[in-house]
Amino acid sequence: MKEKGSKSYFNILFFLSPLILNLGYAPISISFVAYFSFIPFFYYLEKLNSKKAFLYGFFYGLIFWIAHLWWLYFLKPQITQTTKLLLYLGIIVLFFYLALYFALFAYLTKITSLFFAPIILPILEFIRTKSEIGFPWGLIGYTQTKNLIFLNWASIFGIYGVSALVILLNLLIYKIIFHSDKKRFLILLIILISSSIGYYSIRVKTLPDFFKVALLQPNVSPEEKGTKEEQIRLLNQLVRMTKIAAKRKPHLIIYPETASLIDITFDSPYKEFLKAVSDTYGCYLLIGTPRYEKDEKGFRYYNACVLFAPQKGIVSEYRKIHLVPFSERIPYYEKIKIFKLIETEDMGNYSPGEEYTVFKTDQTSFSCVICFESIFPDLIREFVKRGAEVIVNITNDGWFGKTFGPYQHYELAIARAVENGVSLVRCANNGISLVCDPFGKIYKKSKLFDEEIVFANVKMPLKNTIYRQFGDWFILFSAIALVFYFIIKTFLGCLFFSKRK
Repeated sequence: MKEKGSKSYFNILFFLSPLILNLGYAPISISFVAYFSFIPFFYYLEKLNSKKAFLYGFFYGLIFWIAHLWWLYFLKPQITQTTKLLLYLGIIVLFFYLALYFALFAYLTKITSLFFAPIILPILEFIRTKSEIGFPWGLIGYTQTKNLIFLNWASIFGIYGVSALVILLNLLIYKIIFHSDKKRFLILLIILISSSIGYYSIRVKTLPDFFKVALLQPNVSPEEKGTKEEQIRLLNQLVRMTKIAAKRKPHLIIYPETASLIDITFDSPYKEFLKAVSDTYGCYLLIGTPRYEKDEKGFRYYNACVLFAPQKGIVSEYRKIHLVPFSERIPYYEKIKIFKLIETEDMGNYSPGEEYTVFKTDQTSFSCVICFESIFPDLIREFVKRGAEVIVNITNDGWFGKTFGPYQHYELAIARAVENGVSLVRCANNGISLVCDPFGKIYKKSKLFDEEIVFANVKMPLKNTIYRQFGDWFILFSAIALVFYFIIKTFLGCLFFSKRK
């Protein structure tokens, strides 16, 4: 009877634990809950066979993703009702697709060992970021964006290494609770925590100011950008905010994604105004804008940003490389015929950029990523490797509404600063705009759905980080270790079988 009650208790804990894990993410950000959320998961892995482990892992993942991405149902894209229905069906498919990664995590851990769990999950997270439908949202390491002591391991191992750390903490605590040799695992836990505190203490220091920025957050709803009158009102608002910001003489004024609804490179009174501000106040202006080009195949549309320099006008531009699937671009559009039936008005027909632009001013070099590009570690690393001393992220999170989406989005970007040892400057149309240092500490931040101008001094970059230098080496070594294990296991199995014969 006691065993039956204990089993029922763990059943409840198992299905509650993915919900509890979500408390570690923004906007709640209770980091420590992540250190216990996989303990019921490990408990069942040791008791179930591999098929049931796969099934339990799938349900764990499904509960987690529904709780983590519920806000997707409240997106506000300007699309037809038919497309909206397809979008909702796509979200359901997304939940099941993402749940498969937890199922694989459970299965692979079961057929290897619990001690492989801290490398199996990060490998699967890494795989999830690849392809045209790459979606590196909800990585376990992002539960630590408020815990800078653990987050700073990303400067060595990347965000996937922080995921490994969280799983390792769960494993050690699980072994301390259920294993007979508690002392050994307790010592390992103390070493892990002590080394994390020590590394953070050694790494973090006061950095000098680099240059001054002004971030313009106009707080315009996406629905208010449709008519010509609304577009003119937005331009007038940006003109007013620009004048206020320029008087404080920042080195760089930054506007959010699609702040200009017309291609700003074409001649217009607004373009002349921005050039005049840049010339008069001696500041640089970075503004999000659509870009249109005509070639032999017709018009090409880009989500882009351009830089105005004093006395020079527009000097360089960046075109978004990683487009949002099923929004700016339909993935595998040419290969999957049903996608050609999807009518998304002006959505899904953008072309990807190809150049990793590094903008240069007389004080700094920086790169700008647009919208959810900030969540791709390898993309940001490539910009920094090419000379960017600061990462700027411009975005329009108004589509998310008043949900968890905007909070999750900005916290994901913070890890890029830590990984590469550079400051992050984020300018969002509706919020949240912020500036954080190379250690992940936010020292200027706006509110959500407020019109604001954020002034801040950007901090100097660090000379280098191991992650910046070598990239996802941790994933490579983890994959080699896992493959090596299977080779040895297969070899020993064959050897044992041949001896029995």
